[in-house]
Amino acid sequence: MLIPMKVDYGVRMLVYLALRPEGTYSSTSEISTARHIPEPYLLHICSELQKAGVIESRRGPQGGHRLAKAADQISVSDVVNSLDYSLAPLSCVDHASECQLSSGCAQRDMWGEVEQLLLSHLESVRVSDLAGKEKPNEPVPVIANISAMC
Repeated sequence: MLIPMKVDYGVRMLVYLALRPEGTYSSTSEISTARHIPEPYLLHICSELQKAGVIESRRGPQGGHRLAKAADQISVSDVVNSLDYSLAPLSCVDHASECQLSSGCAQRDMWGEVEQLLLSHLESVRVSDLAGKEKPNEPVPVIANISAMC
């Protein structure tokens, strides 16, 4: 199962904001550069997270984005619910009418249970937990002479 990029980017952004000094606004371009998120896509994500009350956004030279509440009050499932609405591994879990077999399919129920287990776990993971585990980016060492390593 792949987690949608929109959710991954949203979590990356929120962890970045959680690591900033409290009350500090960060510009979209700053976040985009620091977290390697395409800026146009980040603008879309910010809009959705703002509508959901997860972040606050402000325009202008001193503007940007910041968490709307404490990082320990934001779960990863909040991000999923704000951005993607589903982590169903198959479309039939959310849209039974799209599958001719769904009315009697045992797999549909199983995949629905998998989604619920995942969402339940993500509810327990807080942005503050992830921020606490964040490690500074270390530069990748440049190997000048590969034959010296052999």
